[in-house]
Amino acid sequence: MIGFRRVCWSVVWVALIPLSVDADDALEKEQIDKWSAYYLQQAKSYELRLTDPDDESLALVPTPVLRWQNPLRSTTHGECFVWTRDGRVLAIASIFSYPVDNNQRRVAHAFNSFALTPLVAELNQQPFWNAPPVANEEWQMVPNSPTVASSPTRRLSQMRSLARQFTSELGGTDGEEKRMLRLMTAPLYRYSSHDDVEKDGALFAFVMGTDPEVILLLESRKTDSGLKWFFLAGRHSYTTLVLQHQDREVWRYTRGEHSPRYLSQHGIDLQPAVLE
Repeated sequence: MIGFRRVCWSVVWVALIPLSVDADDALEKEQIDKWSAYYLQQAKSYELRLTDPDDESLALVPTPVLRWQNPLRSTTHGECFVWTRDGRVLAIASIFSYPVDNNQRRVAHAFNSFALTPLVAELNQQPFWNAPPVANEEWQMVPNSPTVASSPTRRLSQMRSLARQFTSELGGTDGEEKRMLRLMTAPLYRYSSHDDVEKDGALFAFVMGTDPEVILLLESRKTDSGLKWFFLAGRHSYTTLVLQHQDREVWRYTRGEHSPRYLSQHGIDLQPAVLE
């Protein structure tokens, strides 16, 4: 699991850190490290749990699964974190910032829930979000899904192959230009319970640059014909989003629609443009 995160991390570092090592580059890396520490502190300020008051909190994976920038908004950057229960991803958050002027950056938090029961989140012990459960009809079997392989290595190969069968685009409404999104072929996160054939899955992202716009969750699930691969899509953007499987539309979010399993909250914090 750690190895998969490291693969994705190294790819994103190439996009963010210049290859030269002069004083300006050292300063830029110092700021990246300071922002990374800040984003982690923000993630640690949350407590996520299922709705039972006696239920234990979800476990935050303290290493970000993605560090990103958006080439169309080059001054916007952030990191993604996941919360798990028994190794299974139940929530992902993108914690990011963008400039409001030359001296300050506004901080925003965007969440997706993949929980099968209602999920609540508190920020600094204050209510922040109540997410409804994933509806049964939101889970779809991957068309022509193969039977889930018996070994963890083969299952990862299956998931990567299945993820490549999907394509995604954004825009196309209200005069927005359509743009194809790029699949990050390495999963952002592989379930830590991947040794259990019935509890394996991985989180993928379709990105603009390295900015996640659509989240794709692949998971092994029981059917009458054995274990098969299922997928769940989630918006991670404000604009219209479309997911296709081999040129057939299988999921859509239209800009302006209510999307209860997604929350994007801006103005969480205001920070200096250059962190001390």
